[in-house]
Amino acid sequence: MAHAHNFNTMNETDVRETIVRPLIERLGYRHGTDANIVTEKTLRYEKAFLGRKNPKKDPPLVGRADYICEVVSFGRWVVEVKAPAESVSQDAVEQAHTYASHPEIAATFFLVTNGRTFQLYETSKLLEPALAWEYEAEDDNWLRLFNLLSPDAFRKRARLTLVDPGMPLGIGLASRLRIIGGTVTYEEHIGNHPFLQADSLNGMALPVVGGYVTRGDDRRIVGHLKMAKVAGGPFDFNKMLGVSDEYDFYTAADYISVDAERPSIFQNWVRNVVPFGTHMSIPGLGNFPLPMEISSTAFTEAVGYVHDDKFVGVMRLELSFSFTKVTSQARMVLASRYGDIPEVAGITGSGRFEIELQSDL
Repeated sequence: MAHAHNFNTMNETDVRETIVRPLIERLGYRHGTDANIVTEKTLRYEKAFLGRKNPKKDPPLVGRADYICEVVSFGRWVVEVKAPAESVSQDAVEQAHTYASHPEIAATFFLVTNGRTFQLYETSKLLEPALAWEYEAEDDNWLRLFNLLSPDAFRKRARLTLVDPGMPLGIGLASRLRIIGGTVTYEEHIGNHPFLQADSLNGMALPVVGGYVTRGDDRRIVGHLKMAKVAGGPFDFNKMLGVSDEYDFYTAADYISVDAERPSIFQNWVRNVVPFGTHMSIPGLGNFPLPMEISSTAFTEAVGYVHDDKFVGVMRLELSFSFTKVTSQARMVLASRYGDIPEVAGITGSGRFEIELQSDL
């Protein structure tokens, strides 16, 4: 429901936090869920798209959206926010489009607003907005907006438009592929608490030992990876994330890309709880019942394309942990090694992958 605002006293930050974020949340998006809100998206290639080799000659990326709203593995849309004193100009629309159409984003829609005026575009159609409204008319346009941008709307569209199971997965690809090997290399990882020892992941290269790629019952493409166990770090990451040594990555795209400049985006999102008393291993402290409860979410995005029977590209990771029911004894023991145990902590990271594929027909 739209509320009265004094736009003359508002700046861009005010518009983002008092007008746009409530709208996004009203549509059904929440940070840390499978209908996620991303506010800081770092692109690995500022001056070059995936696959380009000469960043000195490639044009710089123009514009970065204020919000990315993504329904994990089904699609996303982005929001560009301006101050109320600025108009929703053609330049603003083109700036938002540059970001939405970047191959690492591939948003279906983008919204440009100064808080007063809202213009929603399909990324592939720039001649006129798909929907436009003034702030006071938000409720009048709510049903149309919900049917375009809500998480359920993205899921329903994907199921309606995806090709039937049994169709080839891409140009030169069978309808089912076997994963016969490969490597996932973890690069820069940053944690916000020493307990996580995020830098212990840096440089780690994990073999891909098997898996498959096919179309699931809901007609999304799923890549099922079997990997070697994560070694290093202060605890058993696999057990904490509840995924053992196998991972499912999904995309709602019709086909797997073979074009470096229009890569496919596969995503994996997992929520897990490790109960108090679960046996865990911490280097230097051995194997013992966990003296706390650990809740976690893990989001991984793989952006890549098929070349010479290999799916190659880059990835980003966002891990979030919450620690509760920590015993006083555990706090004393762990504090001597890592400092006070936080209630919430996280890791962000990036990496590369090369996955070998073979027809499974």
